[in-house]
Amino acid sequence: MKKNICRPFFFLLAFVIAYPATSEEKYSNNQIDSLRKELTNEKGSDKFCYQLEHALRMMGNDHDKVLELAKSTLRAAQTANNKSLEMRAYFMLGKIYDVMDDRDLSEANYDTALTIAEASRDDWFKGEILLRKGEIMHYRNEDIHALEYFNASLQACRLSDNFKTMGSTYAMMGNIFRINGLYDRAIEYIVNSELNFEKAGFLEGYAWDSYLLGRIYSDLKLPQKAMEYFREALKIYSQMASVDGNQEGIAICNEQIGILNFDSGNFEEANKYFASTRIIYTANKSKFGLSNSKKNMGMIEYSRGNFHLAEKYLNESLKIKKEEGDVLNLPTVYEYLGLCLIGKGQKMAGFNTLNQGLTLAISNNQKKIQLNIYAKLTEVYLSINDLGNAISCQKKQIEIRDLILSGAANIKIEQVQAIYEIDKKNGQIAELEKQNEINSLLIKQHRISLLIMIMGIFAALLFSISVYWYNNKIRHKNLELKETNAAKDKFFAIIAHDLLGPTRNLASFLEHLNVTFNEHSPTELRKILLVLFKSAENVTLLLENLLIWAQSQLNKIEFNPEELKLTDVIHNSIKGLMQSAENKQIDIKLELNDQILVLADLNMVQTIVRNLFSNAIKFSHRGGSVVIKSDVRNMYLASIHIIDNGVGIEKSSLSKIFDISNTLHTKGTENEKSTGLGLMIVKGFIEKNKGTITIESEKGKGTIVSFTLPAKTSIIAKS
Repeated sequence: MKKNICRPFFFLLAFVIAYPATSEEKYSNNQIDSLRKELTNEKGSDKFCYQLEHALRMMGNDHDKVLELAKSTLRAAQTANNKSLEMRAYFMLGKIYDVMDDRDLSEANYDTALTIAEASRDDWFKGEILLRKGEIMHYRNEDIHALEYFNASLQACRLSDNFKTMGSTYAMMGNIFRINGLYDRAIEYIVNSELNFEKAGFLEGYAWDSYLLGRIYSDLKLPQKAMEYFREALKIYSQMASVDGNQEGIAICNEQIGILNFDSGNFEEANKYFASTRIIYTANKSKFGLSNSKKNMGMIEYSRGNFHLAEKYLNESLKIKKEEGDVLNLPTVYEYLGLCLIGKGQKMAGFNTLNQGLTLAISNNQKKIQLNIYAKLTEVYLSINDLGNAISCQKKQIEIRDLILSGAANIKIEQVQAIYEIDKKNGQIAELEKQNEINSLLIKQHRISLLIMIMGIFAALLFSISVYWYNNKIRHKNLELKETNAAKDKFFAIIAHDLLGPTRNLASFLEHLNVTFNEHSPTELRKILLVLFKSAENVTLLLENLLIWAQSQLNKIEFNPEELKLTDVIHNSIKGLMQSAENKQIDIKLELNDQILVLADLNMVQTIVRNLFSNAIKFSHRGGSVVIKSDVRNMYLASIHIIDNGVGIEKSSLSKIFDISNTLHTKGTENEKSTGLGLMIVKGFIEKNKGTITIESEKGKGTIVSFTLPAKTSIIAKS
């Protein structure tokens, strides 16, 4: 993701960092005149400080006057040889030119301020300057350089206990990771940001962090969690708005809450929040905000089937975005404009508009939007029975997913290692600088008495023993980490092989089909498409299991136990797999106790039953049978048994069936793929619900998988 789409959010964060209220307040002429009187009455450094404060408060009202004040402060500081004030003046000029969108001049002034800060060892101001430099690099889409500046800023802030700037830096880094899809690292950095803002007592920074966490959980398709963070941020921004009147924070929170409602199909509720943002952006004369409001209104009207009204709003949004140069939001506008035209029967114009959005999305490297547009094109081509183009679009979707997947397999290893090295380097630099200060003091105090020297040697000996003990502890911990990483490396290699293989085979087959398309009859093509759909569905199921496993390893899956009727849960869980059983002519028998109630998490229990039932079908011979039983082991535990008469499992393999490093996975009776991932998820979820799992099996004679869940004792007593 690039910058224009996120520019208002980073602009808001930039004003959170230093002097947040002053850059947004609109001072009256009387207040400015009052400051001028103070300038006249003050002398020396105090007068220069008032000038800088005056420049800050005039920011946004009159750039020429602001520049005049800052430059006069710089000249006075140079005349007086006041390096501290000279540094602040250059820093102020950098901020002013940044607001004026002259980032070359802004960077030049920041560089000069940084040189003075380094020469005077002013780590407090050095941290702020480096943060601003990182923001400029990020705006230029040079995120690697931006992260380097941000890490340097963190180092300076640690040395000076500048918690507020440190919190802002962590937030910027977290947002970069979020934009690039590294959500685990993003959350880690934003939590660090919150801790530092808490130390600084900076409420607005805490609100921004809550907003960013909401964006992360929204991207991860966890709307309930996202809504909690957006409402938390909205509450804080509302409190602040009641004091300073600035409603920008309220607008961005309401827009995201509206999008969550839109995605869930609650269009009326979404429209209320979008209307609220529209009022704020209209009052603030924010063209970017108004263009987004028009886009959101167009999306809602399209979903309602009001194509003409939707097209009107979308065209208004398009006009503003072109004027503002908002390239990254244009693909979505073109997407819905194209759909509106197709909905009105103007299919050729609609196709052209959709492809225009697709071209922009490809140019911007927006893979998620590319997937959305290719999916829409596939649906439209299928609706007009244009199977050739439908297959081409489906192939493109697979290629894009393949690209995303290729990078995802290495994120956990390479990205974590890279960031670990950066953090380690920063820690080492900070420790070395502190050690240098200690050494300097030791040199100056070389005439200290013999008694103090003996005490120093004794203290050094104790320190050495402590370091030796600590290093031994770290060495043992590193050995454990290496063993864990070795198992995870092996696991990711298995997953990458089992996912990339099928997707590449699908792409190759689609390419062949595309070449020989005219050689097949429509009936044959439909049969082929059905086979391709089944293969893609299998890959999708494996991806879902991988996502569930990854979330469970990071403890990101919420555990919400509730009272459940076991029979209903089992029926709902296996409903989607009955067709697979019917295709293999497998007889399904349900021997369930309707009176059993359990206290467990609904989503987890459904995942458990679905995976175990899918395995029973997969490893049963055509014409076999699968039985699902439920009973009460005692008044505290309900038991579920899934029994098949399939291929069974060798005794030597049973002990390794839940081992993450086990690479021996048997194919199904009709060559169905298996990675063992489902069983690891099942075991983790059962243990999360305070249950146990056992597997009894004999080669060639079938398998019995039994697991327990906590029973509702009052209901059992009645039955």
